[in-house]
Amino acid sequence: MRRLNFALIARTLCSLLMFEAAFMVVPLIVAIYYHEVGAIQSFSVAALITLLVGLIGHIGINPSVRELTKYDGVMLTTLIWIVFSIFGMLPYMLAPTTCMSVSEGFFEAMSGFTTTGASLTGSLDKLSHAIHIWHCLSEWIGGLGIIIFTVALVPMLNSSGGIQMFNAEQAKISQEKVSPRISTTARSIWMVYIMLTAILFGLLCLGPMSAFEASCHAFATVSTGGFSTTSSGINAFPSVYVKTVICLFMFLGGVNFALVYRAMTGKPRLVAKNDTFKTYCKVILGFTLIFIVGIIVDGAYTGWQSITIDPLFQVVSFITSTGYMLTGFCSWGPTVFILALILMFMGGCAGSTSGGAKIDRIVYMLKDMRNSVKTSLRPNAVLPVRVNGRVVPARQVSVAVAFLLIYAIVTLGGTTLLSFCGIPANEAFVSALGAMGNNSLSIADSAMGCDYMALNPPARIILSLLMLTGRLEIYSVLVVFTPYFWRR
Repeated sequence: MRRLNFALIARTLCSLLMFEAAFMVVPLIVAIYYHEVGAIQSFSVAALITLLVGLIGHIGINPSVRELTKYDGVMLTTLIWIVFSIFGMLPYMLAPTTCMSVSEGFFEAMSGFTTTGASLTGSLDKLSHAIHIWHCLSEWIGGLGIIIFTVALVPMLNSSGGIQMFNAEQAKISQEKVSPRISTTARSIWMVYIMLTAILFGLLCLGPMSAFEASCHAFATVSTGGFSTTSSGINAFPSVYVKTVICLFMFLGGVNFALVYRAMTGKPRLVAKNDTFKTYCKVILGFTLIFIVGIIVDGAYTGWQSITIDPLFQVVSFITSTGYMLTGFCSWGPTVFILALILMFMGGCAGSTSGGAKIDRIVYMLKDMRNSVKTSLRPNAVLPVRVNGRVVPARQVSVAVAFLLIYAIVTLGGTTLLSFCGIPANEAFVSALGAMGNNSLSIADSAMGCDYMALNPPARIILSLLMLTGRLEIYSVLVVFTPYFWRR
């Protein structure tokens, strides 16, 4: 059996728990500001428990070897998200406005950290300000990646284990890098992330939102998570300005952050020449046009917004896995809904905050399929897959295609397990697809969506694990269960 450095893994987890406890101070301050006594107590207890466990482990565990191997990195990657969700669910269990069970709290926390945006809280209008900010802040923390935040601060993680962890969160298929050093890349990406969040907050404050609402929606939009402060979601702010601003930043959230960094540092031509980015834009424009046709054919035209900003907003929301839903979506017809499922599967660019299988892999697969058709006519031709003017190694192409196949298999497997939990087949499929793509689609949004409030405990755990599997690009979770991983 392979010897993993469990002492170092445990100590790193405990160090991260202290960071999580620090983040819990933000909703605690919000609770104090709004005089929410119950929230003050719940977040104080949750932060104290998280801090004590982290501090005791950090001080008490002294590993003899202080460098992570790639196998340690794989194990740590999965455990970080599980442990963060376990402690992140404490406020939901302790707060008087939620009072969740263990399975409900774990689902809620996992949904936040993986930026899925599904919720079991019922009416969002009854929640405290502290819970709202924790909802959205957890999405913001998980949007760019818990591990990337850690790699940016902990020099030890520049080892092979840290590289393995970084690739798990940023999708190894991405060819864009900011710097050869992982820590430098992580810090640069976080700088861009923070700047985009701050800019969006400022722009939303100029509209009809209060500062609190603007902060929550800035966290949830840049992370492409989709939590809101009201049950009406984005429809509570019926403003073209709000839709336009949020649509723009959802779009940016679905772009590889290394490309955004290059654009912000004076290299926009590299972005314009990127094949994946161009495909991302073409898909959005193409599906928006089809949405417009579907709206007109189904007689859902209600004004100029319904065939301009509304379909564009909804397409961007789906492909980036943000999950904001406009009120009129249900009347746009079944064709539009099927296209929405396709967008949920595709997702945004690798290296972004979006979920889904990623546009990059779709590009690889389509170019490989095109070459396969050509070689059927010219058997002796050598036709490599080229992306951004460079030849992609055949092994990397096969890994990308295999990923898409495994993605589909895991989604169908999750659908089957959910059906065993008593969920109708159509709801089970949409729920599994949404969880894998970190994109929520509830029954409140569509006739075929899943009613999350009606889920039983086994279904909540299954969906939570699907969220985690999709967020960590499948391999990091599944490889832990293979005999090869544990063999010397």
